Amino acid sequence: MKLARRALLRRTLQGRRRIWIAGRGRWLVAALLPLAAGLVILSTPTGDVMPAFLFLFAVIGATVIGGRGPGVLAAVVATAALAVSFALRESAVEQDGRWVWAVVFFGLTVAAVAWVDNLLSDAARRATALLDPLVEAAPAGIALFDRDLRFVRANSALAGLTGRPAADHLGRAVTDVLPDAPAELIERLGAVVTSGALVRHEPLEITARSGAVRQVAVDAFPVRLSREGPITGVGAVLTDVTERNRLELLEREAEQLQATARVTHRLLESQRIAQLAGFEISVSEPRHVWSRELCALMGRDAPPATDAEAVAHLHPDELERVLAVQSRALVTGLPFTLETRMVRTDGSVRDVLVHAEAVRAGDDPDAAVVGLWGVAQDVTDAKAAEDELEAAQGELVAAQQDVAEAREEIEAERLLLELFQRAMLPAELPDVPGGDMKADYLAVADRIDVGGDWYDAFGLPDGRIALSIGDVVGHDQQAAAIMGQVRAINRGYMLEHPDPGSVLSRLNRLMVVAYPSGTLVSAVVFLYDPGTGQLDWSNAGHPFPLLAAPEVSVLKSADPILGAAVGRTYTTHTVTMPEGSTLLSYTDGLIERRNVDLDLGQEKLVGTLSRIVAANGPVSAQSVIDQVTAGMTASETLEDDVCVLALQRLTDTD
Repeated sequence: MKLARRALLRRTLQGRRRIWIAGRGRWLVAALLPLAAGLVILSTPTGDVMPAFLFLFAVIGATVIGGRGPGVLAAVVATAALAVSFALRESAVEQDGRWVWAVVFFGLTVAAVAWVDNLLSDAARRATALLDPLVEAAPAGIALFDRDLRFVRANSALAGLTGRPAADHLGRAVTDVLPDAPAELIERLGAVVTSGALVRHEPLEITARSGAVRQVAVDAFPVRLSREGPITGVGAVLTDVTERNRLELLEREAEQLQATARVTHRLLESQRIAQLAGFEISVSEPRHVWSRELCALMGRDAPPATDAEAVAHLHPDELERVLAVQSRALVTGLPFTLETRMVRTDGSVRDVLVHAEAVRAGDDPDAAVVGLWGVAQDVTDAKAAEDELEAAQGELVAAQQDVAEAREEIEAERLLLELFQRAMLPAELPDVPGGDMKADYLAVADRIDVGGDWYDAFGLPDGRIALSIGDVVGHDQQAAAIMGQVRAINRGYMLEHPDPGSVLSRLNRLMVVAYPSGTLVSAVVFLYDPGTGQLDWSNAGHPFPLLAAPEVSVLKSADPILGAAVGRTYTTHTVTMPEGSTLLSYTDGLIERRNVDLDLGQEKLVGTLSRIVAANGPVSAQSVIDQVTAGMTASETLEDDVCVLALQRLTDTD
């Protein structure tokens, strides 16, 4: 009740005067008020009754400000001051009767102190009686803090959360009762006092004395006596959300299980669109799910019914290695990519590139692995082309004596490499509703190795179009092989979750984990909506694309090249292509020249594209590519292979 009475007094006396109520200064006020009255009496001619009234008012004022104790002190001081005033002044009362009058005055002042203090206590009890039923009946924890963030009030629900009696909270700081409270939450509660800011659904874990951990949501607000009055404290509501969070977690796990059940359908769709062969391996119930493409590749009419049937398609020399890689992926949850040999039902052997990832029981990266899913690509023909290439290189070295013949062989080999390179690129591009898209691959005239440049474009089931362009660092068979793998895996990722930033993040993780150290790939991934013109894109260390609308702007990005940074998250940017605009993306061979700054090459490309789109009349996507490549190679030849991709959003007139 004493605390409740003080809280009422604090709310009654606003502003800085609360300091006198809460501190030791209230005792000083009790001593000085009667002395101030004594000075008034000594300085004015008056009778003996006036001093008594002045001292009585001083005693009542001290009681209101400081409470019962300071009020009694003020009564003692006032009586002493009254006696002194009797001794210094003439009075109508006889000298012997003055002391009797002083004793009577002391009794009256003490009675006044008790009466005033009782009135204030009754007011505090009435206010508390109105508030207590509401606070105690609340199902959530309710706390009231003073400006120093010390507990003034705590209900039973809060006591149940903290595991200590409600009375044990009073007068304690927040950090004493809730030691697990983060510093950020304490700062935000302090901001409620200083600026009146609100705290909304701030998470907090409370560890009770019994060791039980509860998850709560904290809402806090400033307490004022009036709408525009000063802030006298902080009110807080602590809602127990432990069960709600547990139910949400169970719902997420159920959704994940449903998503796992739909993996087969997604795989079949991805195989149909991307022309890849998909598979799924389950751990909980031993089974293999093969797509129609994989069944056809292995010469089967239906997927294998048992593990033994599936393992029978692995080449005997590859069996131990493949099973070891698969077991390691199930234990670690890391993706893998490997090239192996598989045996068809007719006994023929095919070279297959396999990429697989773990399927987990939930969204948590640490959730249990329940299976594997992935894609397989038949690279037998590509490997045969590589073997032919190696044979051609050997023949070239052996035929060094005949220069003319060697040149013919080199030219034939270069054409073979170019055909090999073009075979890795899409044979045709999808139609763009309300737009136009063209791409071209330019090979260096005298190069006899294989480049890693690529472009790709394909339609998604929802009508959007996925585009990509990139370059594998290096010029050899490995770069070309990696290019084909990355392009195929990029398709699979875009079909599964068409978000450019997410696709590049997963590709980067794959490059770091599954490829040799130092393997680097630059790429730009686009997602275009023909209906709205929205273009989502993400860049991994690739030359910046250009958007002419009609002013040419550079789509800049600071994300690094794939394979350079572990755990990198790539950003998805969004821009709207206006009608009549053109998107131009390219590999570095278009702007890179020996001993010339790359920025100068990009500035030249911006100027060339600006002149093309500024010409009178519409310009087709193919014409843009032709004029850009002609303008960039007019005075100097290419030093590296180049891929160029142009996408246009046409106007109604076009």
